[in-house]
Amino acid sequence: MEPILKATEARASAAMATPLPPSRLRRAINGLDDGLMLISAMVLFVMMLLVVTDVGRRYFFNAPLAWAYEVISIYLTPAVFFLAISHTLKSHAHVAVDILHNWASPRTRHALLAVGAVLACPVFAFGAWHAANVTWHDWQSQAVSSTGLPVPTWTTTNFLPLGFGMLALRLLLDAVDHLRSVATGRTVLALPPISGTEELTP
Repeated sequence: MEPILKATEARASAAMATPLPPSRLRRAINGLDDGLMLISAMVLFVMMLLVVTDVGRRYFFNAPLAWAYEVISIYLTPAVFFLAISHTLKSHAHVAVDILHNWASPRTRHALLAVGAVLACPVFAFGAWHAANVTWHDWQSQAVSSTGLPVPTWTTTNFLPLGFGMLALRLLLDAVDHLRSVATGRTVLALPPISGTEELTP
């Protein structure tokens, strides 16, 4: 009886360890995230060039770019952060506490991650909804920024609903797939690596 139980457990562990192919919706979200991440990387590169140019003009010619600070703080920094936030979750690059995961079975880990996604999804969905309302109100009122750069304020807030919306959608998909993994015993969504074992993951 014991060899049969061990063989059954081994088959279950192998099934849980092998992720199933992603759904069409997840592939579409991943593709959109990859595009946003590419834009974020390009914006970061532009930010680097702008900072180098501004510093160089300041120290060598005493002629800094008067608009550099506003562009970096209003446009470039929010774009880099919010356009990459969902892709960062997909890549398991957000800060995570995985102490319990060291002693949990794969199915238990899926359950814990599902609970976390279910709790976080409404928070970021509300953030996306509120940010979208602010952006829409700014667009309707044609409000202008009070900083040194006189631009419509809606152009400075549109990264928030996009980033939070993508993150909320990914959390919803993650919650569903982790729950499916718990229910079926098959890995629908690959588990994130535990700290210290990243080099062991293919």
